[in-house]
Amino acid sequence: MTLIEKYVKAMQEKDYTALAELFAKDGTIMDHCPNGANQLEYHVYGKEAIGMFYRNKFTFGKHSISEAEILSESQAKFVASYNGFLVMAIANIRRTTEDGLIERLSVRPK
Repeated sequence: MTLIEKYVKAMQEKDYTALAELFAKDGTIMDHCPNGANQLEYHVYGKEAIGMFYRNKFTFGKHSISEAEILSESQAKFVASYNGFLVMAIANIRRTTEDGLIERLSVRPK
């Protein structure tokens, strides 16, 4: 299973632990989609922070994805829900470490 497939699986299953394990210690997620949802963009830095951030989002039903489609080994598209506001989004793994962890991932509106 590719990193992007693992990312999508963790997001769909709302598994914040599995999601965090995909990232390097200093990995980063930049999610630009909430901007249209009357929220600030998400810039989460560090494996532990990513786990905690998504734990809260998933636990309180503030974020989910559906209708995911893998586009390439580093890109997927899906419908993202931010507090019920739906956005068609594209996730891109921008950079990985030598040991195969995500160093930088971005999510943008499609």
